[in-house]
Amino acid sequence: MGTAPAACYNYALTPGKTLNVTILTRYTLKQIWIPATIAAIVISFVVMLGSIGQELGTLMKELPIAHITVMDISLISIYTLPTLAEFVFPITFLLGIMLTFGRMAQFSELTAAKAAGIPLRRMVLPVVVAGAGVSVACFVVMDRVEPLAYKRLVTLLGSDMPHRITFDVFPTGVMHEFGDWRVYIERREKDRSLHDIIVLTRDGDEVTAYYAETARQFTEQGVPRIEMENVQIVGPGWTNYTERITKTLPTLDSIAFEGEREGMPLTTLLREEKKTRVAYAESGNFNSLKSLVAIRREIGDRLSFPLMCLAVSIVAAPVGARAKRSGRSYTFASGLAIVAAYFILRSSMRYIVPPTLGSAIFITQFPNLVLVVVGLILIWRVDRV
Repeated sequence: MGTAPAACYNYALTPGKTLNVTILTRYTLKQIWIPATIAAIVISFVVMLGSIGQELGTLMKELPIAHITVMDISLISIYTLPTLAEFVFPITFLLGIMLTFGRMAQFSELTAAKAAGIPLRRMVLPVVVAGAGVSVACFVVMDRVEPLAYKRLVTLLGSDMPHRITFDVFPTGVMHEFGDWRVYIERREKDRSLHDIIVLTRDGDEVTAYYAETARQFTEQGVPRIEMENVQIVGPGWTNYTERITKTLPTLDSIAFEGEREGMPLTTLLREEKKTRVAYAESGNFNSLKSLVAIRREIGDRLSFPLMCLAVSIVAAPVGARAKRSGRSYTFASGLAIVAAYFILRSSMRYIVPPTLGSAIFITQFPNLVLVVVGLILIWRVDRV
């Protein structure tokens, strides 16, 4: 029956009960962390791939795909990982608890524990304490690490990568947008020289075309420039020719990304909520109200997702303990049912417009409260299993 039953029988037969319960606690928590860690790696990998694909899809609408390097994808992966904490922490901890207690029930280890005089409620208590610790860790990651990672992700995607664009990455034979320029390159040599290049620039309503036999891009004192040779310049109603002309490349606009509040810690969000609340009270503007509701929901999310770890620790153990000999299919199905019920209830609560910050926090915490109530009822009845 494994280590747990031996610890349980020692608890019943020897006076050192506290030590043996500690051994049993270590055994239980160790069994939880192993599947939870594996699940975290798998879920993080799958969700991160989807998130990276979404970010790159947005980016490739603005940038040539040749401009995106392996290092860029690696940095996107690193910066995306902390943003998954709100899903990875509670879901993987839930699966770890259910698989552990389901396996212990399947191999009669819970039966041995009860026979040794250890109530299952006593075995659940360390799991709940661990859930509180995981909640604290999840909050720290969401409130400290995630905003920093998100800011760096936005800087990379919206500023650093667009500003690194050169004509060298543009496919030939296609007209490209480069700031307020339109650029066409017929061919590119190995020495990076450009041949038969067309550049269209706009000054107000006037468009000027530059037809150059050859061109090269270079940087002078940190300013990107292009030097064109044998250039025919065509403007509205006039034509000119020059052997050589140098032009400064246009400044590229940063790519805008939604979700500015994701880059704010909780203290900043609270200040923004107060400022937006005052602005709405003074103006009554609908946009101010919309921003106020969004900020309040974000504050609620910062608290509800970490506390979900504690909530699932209360409900998962007694549900897993009821697996008996049903096997892993029961525990997986039950875990998925708990997660689905949580997010369905959460989604239904999103239709309620919170009139105050307190109500917004209660609305986002309501699914956690439901899990806690159900879990406490099951814990109270767990020794009857």
